Amino acid sequence: MTALTALTAILAAIAVAGLLLAGLQWRAWRRLRADNGRLSDRLAEAEQQLRRVSNDMGALCSASAGAGEHVVRLEQQMKRLTERQNMLELRASADRPYSEASRLAHDGADVHELVNTCGLTRGEAELMVMLHGQGGSTTA
Repeated sequence: MTALTALTAILAAIAVAGLLLAGLQWRAWRRLRADNGRLSDRLAEAEQQLRRVSNDMGALCSASAGAGEHVVRLEQQMKRLTERQNMLELRASADRPYSEASRLAHDGADVHELVNTCGLTRGEAELMVMLHGQGGSTTA
């Protein structure tokens, strides 16, 4: 019976070792399952954050494109205004000799003075003296 007792003891030891290994495996499986759950949660959070960042980037790109178009429109408007200002300045400088000549003729300047001071032609100066000179006023 000693051999039977030894065999029983060995089988019991193997059974205990098997149960112990099964318990350790079950514990490891539970730990892995819990870790997997935490990792799944973190992955879901990371994916959600990535979607938010992606949406924010899309909004920023749209805003940037809109701002770029706005800048282009402002540049075009500024160019038109600059051209208009230049035209108005040219028109004002072109009208200036006649305004000055009219005032001088009204104050009694002669044809020679209008030609020299305002750069008018002799015909223009004569017309200014006739229209605006002190002796050129006519009543109807």
